[in-house]
Amino acid sequence: MEGNGGRNGRRNDSISSVMSLGADNNNAPATNQRSSRAENTHLQDLDHQASVHMLSQYASHDPSFMDSSGASDTDQSMDMMSDQDIRNAIFELLDQLPITANTDLITPYERAAMLPPVTQDSLCELDVGRIINNPKLRHDVNFDRELHFRPNLDGYRGKQKLRSADEFWSALRAELEIYKAIGYRLMYSTSAEELEEATRMIKANQLRLPGVFTTIYEILKTLVPERDQAIVAERLDVDMIMQQITKGVFDLMDMTRWLSTILKAHCAPMRDEWIDRMVDDITTGVEQGDQTAVVFGLRQTLAILEAMKLDVANHQIRHLRSLLIDDTVNFQQKYHVHKIAANRFKVSDARAWFKDEEAFLNSCNVPCTPLETFASAALRSLFSQSPLPNFPGTFYLDAERLRILRSDLHNVIQMDMCVNAFDLLIKNNVSASTRVASKKTLQANIADIIGEPRQYLENLENISAEIVRFVLQLEGATTTFDSDMMAIVELHLRAELSPSSPSLSAQLQTILNAQLPRFRNAVNSSSRLPLLALHDAMLPPVQSADKRTTQQVMVEPPLDEILKRVTHLAVLHWHVWSGIVYDIQADGPMVAPGSPGNNPDSPQTNPDTASSSSLASSPDMQSQSGGFAKHTGPSITNGRPQK
Repeated sequence: MEGNGGRNGRRNDSISSVMSLGADNNNAPATNQRSSRAENTHLQDLDHQASVHMLSQYASHDPSFMDSSGASDTDQSMDMMSDQDIRNAIFELLDQLPITANTDLITPYERAAMLPPVTQDSLCELDVGRIINNPKLRHDVNFDRELHFRPNLDGYRGKQKLRSADEFWSALRAELEIYKAIGYRLMYSTSAEELEEATRMIKANQLRLPGVFTTIYEILKTLVPERDQAIVAERLDVDMIMQQITKGVFDLMDMTRWLSTILKAHCAPMRDEWIDRMVDDITTGVEQGDQTAVVFGLRQTLAILEAMKLDVANHQIRHLRSLLIDDTVNFQQKYHVHKIAANRFKVSDARAWFKDEEAFLNSCNVPCTPLETFASAALRSLFSQSPLPNFPGTFYLDAERLRILRSDLHNVIQMDMCVNAFDLLIKNNVSASTRVASKKTLQANIADIIGEPRQYLENLENISAEIVRFVLQLEGATTTFDSDMMAIVELHLRAELSPSSPSLSAQLQTILNAQLPRFRNAVNSSSRLPLLALHDAMLPPVQSADKRTTQQVMVEPPLDEILKRVTHLAVLHWHVWSGIVYDIQADGPMVAPGSPGNNPDSPQTNPDTASSSSLASSPDMQSQSGGFAKHTGPSITNGRPQK
C-alpha cells in the first residue's frame, strides 16, 4: 500500500485498518496556512486532515458505496444531532454498506455482548490464589495425575459459548466497517458540522473495541514480571488508544509488533508460531483493508493470552500437586466445619445414612468397626438399582465420579447379559477356545454399537443382529441373518437390560455379596497409607508409548478396576468426614479439627465456582459441583433401609 501524497511512494506499514499514522502536510488545505485563522480552528482542521489521511486508505471504490455513503449536501444546514440521532445514523450507515448485503452484521452489532468472550474475570480461576483455595480442584487432584485446566467447550453450554463468541467478533467486525465508512465520509466533508457529526459517530461507535484492548491489558499484566508492568500500562493505555482512534492517529501495526515481542518473551516457545500467524493476519488486514482479517488477528491475540494463562496455571498445578494432596484432609475439614458452623451445610442426612447401615449390619449379626460400616454403606449405595443417587450430601465433591462409577458398573453387567445371550445360543460342539475368542470380539463390536453414551436399549436391534450373526457364523451357516432368532434375542435382552429389571437387581446383589468382604479389606488396608502414597498406589504413573511396546501392560478386569476406584474415593472421604460425621458416638456441637491455615470463608473457596473434571483427562473451567438429590422418605434397596 502506498502512502498519500508527498511520501515518495514509501509503504505505510504502520497504518491500521481503522486509524492513521498522522497528517500529510503536503495535502494540507489552504485554510491551514492562513495566519488569520483562530488556533482552535487550525487544530480542528489538523484533526480532520489526520482522520482523512488514515481512513482514506480504506475508502471503497465501489460506485454503489460512494452513492450510499457519500457526503451529504453541503448546501443543507445541519443542526446538532442528539445521541439517538447519532446512533440511528450509525445503523443507517451500517445498513447501507455493501458488505451487509450478503452478511448480517446489524444483528450482532445490536445484541452481542460488549466484552469479549475471554476476559480477566473469566480466567480468574486460573490465578494461583484461586487454585489454592478451590475445594473442587483440590479434591479432584487426588484422582487425576493429568488434571489440568482447559477451556470448556463441551456440550450445549460449550456450543452456546462458541455462538456468543462468534456473535461478538461479528459485532466487532461491524464496528471496524463503520470506522472505515466514516473515514470515507471524512474525506469529503466540507464543513465543521460534518466533521463534528463524523467525530461523534466515531466516538459513539466505540462499543467493543475498548473492551478488547482493556482485556488484553488486564490479562497481559498478570503474565509479565514487575519490571515490565510500566511499559504494559503505557502501551495499553485504553483511554489514550481510543483518543488516537478518534483522531485517526492510532498505529495498530506498531502495537501488534510490540505485542508480538512481549508475548514471545513470556510464553512457551511452542506458542511462537501462533503469535507469528496473529501478526500476519493483522498485517494482511491493515495492508488490504480487510476488517475480517484484523478481527481474526485480534481474536487470536486473546486466544494466545488465554493459552498462556492456562499454561501458567497448569504448571502451578503440577508444581503444587504433592503439597495439595498432602494437605487435602486439613484443608477440607476446616472448610466444611466452617460451613457447618455457619449453617451453610447440613450433615443430618449423612449421619442418618451411616446409622441406617449400622442398624442393618447389627440386625444381620455382622460386627463391624465404624470404618467397615462406612465401607459397607458406600458400596451398597453404589450398587443400588435406584436411578436416584443414594449417597448423602457429604459426597457432593464426588458427584460426577460416582455417576461415572455407577455407569461403568451397570455397563459391565449389561455387557455380560449380552454375552450370556450369545453363550446360550451357541451349540456345545464349539470348542472352549473358539467360544472365548468369539466373546471378546463380540464385546468389542457391541461396545462400538452402543458408543460412548452406552445406550443398550436404544441400540437393541443392532446388538441382537450382531449376536445372531456371530452365532450363525460359528455354526457354519450360509446366511448371517435369522429373523426368528433375532426376535427371540431382542425380546430376551429387552427384559434383561431394563434398568428396573429383576435380572439387573439380582446381578447387582450377587456382585455386592461377593465383593463386599474384599472391599472392606481393601478400605481397611488403604486407610493406613498417607494420602500421597494412596494416590500413587491407586493411580500408577502412565507409561510412555515406548515402554508400552517393550513390555506387557497388565490390564485389570473391569470390575476390579471399578472397585479400586471406589476404594480410593471411600478412603479419602473417610479421612475427611469420619471425625465430623461418621465416627461420632453422640450428636453434639462440632469442633473444628486441624490447625489454622487457609481461610475457609474466603469467597475463592466457594465450590459453586470450582473447576471440575468433565473429561477423563482434565477439569474444565465451569462449575459442575453440587450435592446429590435428597430422598424424601425411607425405601428398601438391596435388602436394607435407605434414606
